[in-house]
Amino acid sequence: MYDVVIVGGGISGLYSAYKIKKRFPRINILILERNREGYLGGRTGNDMFEGEKIVTGAGIGRKHKDKILIKLLKELEIKTHEFITGPNYANTIIPQCDVKDVFLNLKKQYNHDIHGNMTFKQYATSIIGKVLYKQFVVCAGYTDYEEESAYETLYQYGFDDNYNTWTGIHIPWDTLVEKLARKIGLGNILYSQSVQNIRPIKNGNDTTYVIDTKTSQSKTDRFEAKHVIIATTIEPLKKMLPGAASKNSVYQQIHSQPFIRIYGKFSKKSIDTMKSYVPGLLIVPGPLHKIISINPNKGVYMIAYSDNAPATLLHKYAKNIKYNRDSLARLLEKSIGIPNNTLELESISEYYWSEGTHYFDPLRGIYKSRDYFLKIAQHPSENMWVVGEMVSKNQGWVEGALESVEAVIGEVLKSF
Repeated sequence: MYDVVIVGGGISGLYSAYKIKKRFPRINILILERNREGYLGGRTGNDMFEGEKIVTGAGIGRKHKDKILIKLLKELEIKTHEFITGPNYANTIIPQCDVKDVFLNLKKQYNHDIHGNMTFKQYATSIIGKVLYKQFVVCAGYTDYEEESAYETLYQYGFDDNYNTWTGIHIPWDTLVEKLARKIGLGNILYSQSVQNIRPIKNGNDTTYVIDTKTSQSKTDRFEAKHVIIATTIEPLKKMLPGAASKNSVYQQIHSQPFIRIYGKFSKKSIDTMKSYVPGLLIVPGPLHKIISINPNKGVYMIAYSDNAPATLLHKYAKNIKYNRDSLARLLEKSIGIPNNTLELESISEYYWSEGTHYFDPLRGIYKSRDYFLKIAQHPSENMWVVGEMVSKNQGWVEGALESVEAVIGEVLKSF
């Protein structure tokens, strides 16, 4: 029997294991990772595209906000570098964007007694109308806040990242994942283990857990643990955790949404055109949302950075075949305002996450505060905890995943 089993080898699972191993080096710990070996880290990782190191999920760090992440990077002696980032807007967005003023106006007019049960989309459209709201969403560059609680979007989401200029941090996520794995011990991680269910076993006053898994070969395994930490996205959690799928479960108020990054390599004849139209980060109308320079001299760009319905749509056009490359080139021209048949894509590569980020419903039922909601969500049973950005106030960010661990790690350590 293991002292603790952690379900999920994403950043929150790895950080949990790291903190536990740091305090108790000899503890009997096991991480069960659904993906095959070589794919640790969940939505936090890097890959190579056309000779350039790119991010696959999590993007960058924020110098003035990501305090836990920065501390961890220093602790593990991981080198990073800073840069200034901020939005630029395509001339095809008409009228011009004014995200900051619109958002601050929405914040000023919010009344929790009146608007507390509204989603952000419901609230914003009631204040500024559907036409201006649609424009606002285009200019914000994301849609992952639309069904979120209005209060969370206004006060927790960090919307200022979408309209301010700020200092970002380029982080080698693959190095972070590798160093955490080595600190935990590579032998303490099992791959290709899809957890099917977690069953509590009562023995007097004590509760232990049986974790049933299915391997990539459709074989079954079984593990026993005194403690369990669930570090997955919401849909697997609902399937494996007893009661989580019930109508009144706290987890029914947490939802995931798809997310996509598509990278493209342009032909030599397209390089100068792209350089002149895309200054670093460019927000565009339509499903592409954002275009980001990776190596303009080589013609390498992130040509789509989208979520929700646009991500699902683009996923159908992301296989690296000529028809898809040409279709995306035409869409880029239309979105940026470049003459038709100017751009040529030589290769594309996508990173699609069916559960890329999470959001909360507006509070309802017995949950009168988000702090209480999170306390219940992170403590489903005795000696069992839930971590990840989905159970934090900083959803969608690595910092949120780390915050969720910090919120419970003290009691986790005391329980051994």
